[in-house]
Amino acid sequence: MSCNQMSAEYLFMTDKLYDLSYDTGDKVIQCGRHNDIFKLWLQWRAKGSEGFADHMDRLMDLAQYQVKKIKQNPDKFYLIMEPECVNVSFWYIPRRLRGVPHDSRKEEELGKICPIIKSRMMQTGTMMVGYQPDDRRPNFFRSIISSAAVTEKDVDFMLEEFERLGHDL
Repeated sequence: MSCNQMSAEYLFMTDKLYDLSYDTGDKVIQCGRHNDIFKLWLQWRAKGSEGFADHMDRLMDLAQYQVKKIKQNPDKFYLIMEPECVNVSFWYIPRRLRGVPHDSRKEEELGKICPIIKSRMMQTGTMMVGYQPDDRRPNFFRSIISSAAVTEKDVDFMLEEFERLGHDL
């Protein structure tokens, strides 16, 4: 732990409602991203420049697909900002907060919901989507699509799963 720990608060929040021993990031070298360049090199070598470009274009298309679906459901989701890459930042809006004007009080409530939904994700084992605060907002979800195996059906499932896991909050 002393060799690898970076204590990145935005990655390892203590407000999670499940056993924090599952967050092993500070115990392994990957959390520091020191060896990510090797993974990038291997992937680029295997795919070539054109294949790697195609892969990235596909991931960007999936992120845009997710943004489109979020915008089509403004009662259930609030897009925090237009993504510049594959990170899609949003809040899930449970039934009790739908129709409530969007202000700082609502944002505080939405931020409190993130750890609960994350806990339910961990308990059911259906997906893992991270959340974090930033300097302007309380906790929000940050979906990062990086796998070539992800499809539009997976994005649809993820958004439907938010509704299943959080509708009663």
